[in-house]
Amino acid sequence: MALPEQLRELAKMKRWVCHKDKIPKNPITGNNAMANEEDTWGTYDEALYGLKRFNFSGIGFQFGLPLNDKDALETERVTGIDLDHVIRKNGTLEPFAQEIITLMNSYTEISPSGTGIHILCKGQMSNIGRKKYVNIPTSTTKFIIELYNHSHYFTVTGNPYGQPKPISSRTHELKTLYEKYFVEHKNENTVAPTRENPVPVPTRNQSSHNLNSQGEYFVSENLSDNELLERIFNSRNGYDIRSLFSGNTSSYASHSEADIALVSHLAYWTNGDASRMDSLFRQSGLMRDKWDQRHGAQTYGEMTISKVLSNFSPYISSFTPKINSNTQSNSNGNSMPSETPQESQGSDNINSTEIISDGSPISSRNIHSYIHGNINEWQLKADLSRFRHFADRKTGFSNIDSHVSFYPGLYVLGAISSLGKTTFIHQMADQLVRAGEHVLFFSLEQTCLELVTKGISRLMASKNINFAVSSIDIRRGVENEAIVNATNEYASFTEHEILLECSFATKIGDIINTVEKYIQETSVLPVVIVDYLQVICPSDPRQQTKDAVDTHVRALKKLQKDHDLVVLLVSSLNRQNYLTPIDYESFKESGGIEYTADVIWGLQLQVINDDIFDKEAKLKQKREKVKAAKRAVPRDIEFVCLKNRYGESNYSCRFHYYAQFDYFVPIEAPRENFDYDKRL
Repeated sequence: MALPEQLRELAKMKRWVCHKDKIPKNPITGNNAMANEEDTWGTYDEALYGLKRFNFSGIGFQFGLPLNDKDALETERVTGIDLDHVIRKNGTLEPFAQEIITLMNSYTEISPSGTGIHILCKGQMSNIGRKKYVNIPTSTTKFIIELYNHSHYFTVTGNPYGQPKPISSRTHELKTLYEKYFVEHKNENTVAPTRENPVPVPTRNQSSHNLNSQGEYFVSENLSDNELLERIFNSRNGYDIRSLFSGNTSSYASHSEADIALVSHLAYWTNGDASRMDSLFRQSGLMRDKWDQRHGAQTYGEMTISKVLSNFSPYISSFTPKINSNTQSNSNGNSMPSETPQESQGSDNINSTEIISDGSPISSRNIHSYIHGNINEWQLKADLSRFRHFADRKTGFSNIDSHVSFYPGLYVLGAISSLGKTTFIHQMADQLVRAGEHVLFFSLEQTCLELVTKGISRLMASKNINFAVSSIDIRRGVENEAIVNATNEYASFTEHEILLECSFATKIGDIINTVEKYIQETSVLPVVIVDYLQVICPSDPRQQTKDAVDTHVRALKKLQKDHDLVVLLVSSLNRQNYLTPIDYESFKESGGIEYTADVIWGLQLQVINDDIFDKEAKLKQKREKVKAAKRAVPRDIEFVCLKNRYGESNYSCRFHYYAQFDYFVPIEAPRENFDYDKRL
């Protein structure tokens, strides 16, 4: 796309992203771009390169991060105005849109749909992120006007509307526009509330009544956004709310959970005013395009606000508070503090979840009812049926499958470096897909090319290992009929194996959002594989490694539980355990794994079971044995189970590993463990 001369000043700013289906994309990695993470943006040239490399739909410009109040009013920032559906079929404009274009008199272009208008200008204003429906009495169309100067991006088409104009300074015009379309004008006869004039009783659709630090009442409806936010940030939980508002999601397992948290705070401070909650959220660093993505009848933002308000009780008062009293009772006899607001909604318990969410009495959850009640999702028969449904799901490795079935849970596979853990889990993925499963494989270290050529080489080896070609030779360009046949066969059964080539910048929220999006798109619960744990980028760079790993393990467990998934997580091991048999202590930063995972597996060289490895001395001999075992063709590998919530544990299986063909072959052997199936 050729950039118009009027936009050249933006080209060198590192504010550019790509987009696909309106979702912003990192032009460097191809992953999702985040409105509050500058390292997921690039320059204009990088966006053009990413557009071609990843076959995206187009490019866009990010307006930047929110500023503090003082800097915001003193800094001239690029600001965007979005007018939806204002170009009529005959090419003329809706009159109100023409008025705005004339008022702003700045760079204006046609949006990708061909029916909307984007205006770019500059201005010195506070942080703005507003969306408003414009009702025109003479039209049945519901028009939308949006205004942003941070935490949002505009698609850029380079298709000017009318005579191209430069991006001009328009502070005064922006204030005029904001005043006309986004400020709620009050009745001039309204009397401000005082101690002699109590405030009117609010309803769910009105804004909240709160106490300030002097114990005096204020009505948030009478405050500007900046005034209300100042009070929020100075409240008891103000530091945490300010962090959320700035876009910091590090305290939450996913961006969506952070959204819920902030919306819950906003519900309290606006007393459940859905419109103002939406308006304030759009000004936050959490704002992203997903907020306006439609899911059925509602957008994601509307669904989030509805979810919060479904459990929200608005505060209703019909009394005048007293100054400097310790507490004051409302009309229902409940106490209200006279200091800073004690947020009963969306504060200390912001991360809590409702244990019983269907409204039934707590007493109804007794064991007798669970066993003999009507068959529904809560009772024994239904739960047994669901659990048994998974009994036939197997790994595809015959020796492991004689011990286990794949029930929903979090499975962790650990091994030392270069032992083949990625190959093992990828071979398992191929086998699961052959059996009819859908698999999402998040590869944070190896490329799609590496994994696919491994799969082709492995398929050739499974047919005749003497004529197989290694994956590295396939990548080097070796060609023959056997490779072509194996490639075609591999493609024939891997339609539902999704390889997601990630980067070292991939965060846990990226993985969770991708899984949930796949479920929404397909209505299928996939097997999720993450390779591997220690490469996931911490959401907060200040976190220690152990804290980040524990956070990621808990987040994946929550994802697994929320959707009844099988999640397979690959983990590295502590280096000090490289010459000892695998155990819980072997797992790198293993606290979260040991207590959170449902099943823990490990791979190790069979030679580790030799007597010499039980001795503290003879380090040199141990290393020589390990080196020799790694050089062996095939390698003798032991698969061990350390933990299994679903049945038999403390078993082991052996494999021959042909590293050059990325192929694990089960070694069948008499079971040394008791026969669990016969015992049942």
